[in-house]
This record gives sequence, C-alpha cells and structure tokens, in this order.
Amino acid sequence: MGFKQGIRALLSGMALVAALHAPAAVLDNLYQVQLTQQEDQSRDQALREATVVMLQRLAGQNVDLKHQAIANALKSPQELMSRIATAEGGQLRIQFEPDALGRVLKQSGQPLLGPNRPGILLWAVEAGELGDRLLSPVAPRALLLKQAAQHRGVALSFPLADLQDLSLVSEQLIRQASSEELLEASKRYPADGTLALVAGGSDENTELQWTLWLNDQHQSGTISGSATQAADELMQALAAQVFAQYAIPAAATGEHAEWRLHVQGVDGVGAYSALLGMLRRLGTQQQPRLLSIEGDEVVLQVSFPGSEEQLERMLGLDMRLQRIEEPVSEPEPAPEFESVQTEPTDLPLAELDPNAPESPVAEAESAEMADEEDSAAPEVAATQQPVEPAAPALPTLYFRWRG
Repeated sequence: MGFKQGIRALLSGMALVAALHAPAAVLDNLYQVQLTQQEDQSRDQALREATVVMLQRLAGQNVDLKHQAIANALKSPQELMSRIATAEGGQLRIQFEPDALGRVLKQSGQPLLGPNRPGILLWAVEAGELGDRLLSPVAPRALLLKQAAQHRGVALSFPLADLQDLSLVSEQLIRQASSEELLEASKRYPADGTLALVAGGSDENTELQWTLWLNDQHQSGTISGSATQAADELMQALAAQVFAQYAIPAAATGEHAEWRLHVQGVDGVGAYSALLGMLRRLGTQQQPRLLSIEGDEVVLQVSFPGSEEQLERMLGLDMRLQRIEEPVSEPEPAPEFESVQTEPTDLPLAELDPNAPESPVAEAESAEMADEEDSAAPEVAATQQPVEPAAPALPTLYFRWRG
C-alpha cells in the first residue's frame, strides 16, 4: 500500500491512528483529578469540587459556573465522570469523560484550552541559613510544586542541572531573575516558558518569589502561605497566564475561519497520523480536511476561530512542526511559436476572394444557418445563468514536519 493509499485508508476508517510519540507539552493526565475528601465534606461535595477543578483546567479560573449548562452539570457531576476510585491516603481519583465535558463547555460558550499546552521550565533555589541552593527535582518542595502543577493543568518541568546548566545558571542569577542568562540556558529544553523561583520560609509559612517569561510577556509576584497553599496559588497564577495566551475563543457554528496548511516532510502514514493527531488537539472539535498530496507535502484545511497569531502559537506547541516561508514559484517559460508557411491551394477563386459572389447553393445554406441561429437565440438566452464570483482564497501557512 502506497503513502497516498494509506492516508485514504486512515480517512475512511472508524478512527485515526494515534500519534507515534506525543510532544512534551501534552498533558496525559489532564482529565484525571485527585483530591482528598475533607472530614466535614460529603462525597457529593467532593465530586463537585473535583468537577470545578476540571472545568477550570479547560475553561480557565474565571469559568462561568453559574451558566445554566454548567450549573446543571454540577448538580449531577457523576454524568461527566467515567471512573471514581480511592487512592492511597483516602484520596479520590476521578477520571472525567472528555466528550461529556466538551459538550457542556460548548453549550456554555466558554473559551477552551486543550491538552496541548506550553511547557514551563522551572529554575528554582531554596533560601537557607547557609545561603541559596538549587532546588532538587526530588526535594519535598519540588514534589509539592509538581503535584500542584498537575492539579492545575500546568506542564511544569525541571532542568537537568548537569554541568552545562551549572556553567550557565547560578543561584544568584535565579534570585535576580536575570532574563538574558535564564532564557539562553532554557533553549536546550523543549519549553515555551521559563520560570524563575526563589522559595523560602518553613512549611507553615512559605514565601515564593516568582517571575515567568512566556512568549513576549513576563509577569512576577510574591506568594505567602503554607507550603501546599503557596504551591497551589503559584500554579493557579501560571495557569491563568497560559490560558490568557493559548485559550481558543468560543465561536458559534459558522464563525470559524478556514485556513490552508501546507506541510512538507510528511513522508509516511505514521507521520501523517501524528500530524492529524496534533491538529485534532487544537480543540476546535472539527476534523482537518485533506485537500491534496504531492510527494512528501500534504495540504490540509482546518477550522480555527482565532487569529493567525493564535493559530501559529497553538501549532508551535508541537516541536515537530516548524513554520517556514512561502516557497517562491519559478516563472513559467514563455511558449515558443513556430512559423507556419502557407502552401498553394486548388480552391476555387470564389473561396479565396472574399469579394467574389457566392453561388446560389452557398447563399441558400447561409440563409438556412442564419434562420436556425435566430430561432435558437431566445432558447440560449433563457438558459444562461449568472456567473458566480470566485470564492476568496483561504489564508495559507507553510510548515515543515520534523517527526
């Protein structure tokens, strides 16, 4: 089976083949919420709390919980869940159904953020009596940050802290939030955002000083509270910044803009299925449409309700897709004309001379043809339809696939 035939089979099948490997910013456990049921809290209250956390992951911290569609869902949150289990320490582990959540949020018209999210690289130091020290990824405070990041849907990662990192980044640079050095050191990692963090205090009274660089924006702040509360509040702040830049705005049916994507380097069915899997995670709930295949280049049509900048930012979350310039087409050579030489002819003089009188037979044939044209003219005029104007060309983006 050839490449083109394989793709056709994918399109006509019941489901698309899953991507061979997922990019780093995809949150695999996005639809799973784990929380502790408090002593004074009923099971139904705990399930509603977990549902609110899940809705905030997808529709932001300011999701409208009073909207009729969401309020009705919160009355019976079990309908949004596929599994409820008890984890270690009496925690509830709840698996939500993505399609059910999508229907509720679509009805409410909320902006949405899918599982494809920007990775945030954390450079952190702990302040101690002997001075600052780099925060180890396995330190208790780091584990709290990881747990809070998963709870709030933030794709948080730690650097390797190897010799290369240590030669570029020091504790002082992290405390000073030196953007030039930290951003340069972050280039070796597949992350879109960089976070500088200084953590101090005890477990009961923790202080976090943070600075986030995400695309061309940066924010900073200070958080105080218990270690658990401070970690959760920090991740809520990060989630809000991610949502502000990457959420797909709500759009009614027919309000999506159509875009044409030319993607080079798609050299097999596996690469094509991975590309489609990435496009499906845009969160528009509309399938990409295959327009053409030529060699290793595919042309797809996708629907997206945002601007070109938002679409490029969402596509840029996958490190395998690289934006390229529009190829310059070479001008076609001008056609060459061959000279045609006329040869003598034996036609009668009447057919060569336009002023020569026509024969009676020719005159009769000409009159008969004129009568036929006159009688057919009204019929032709009646069947003519107005010419439809050409549809405007779709905005086009060009990429290269590096899967």
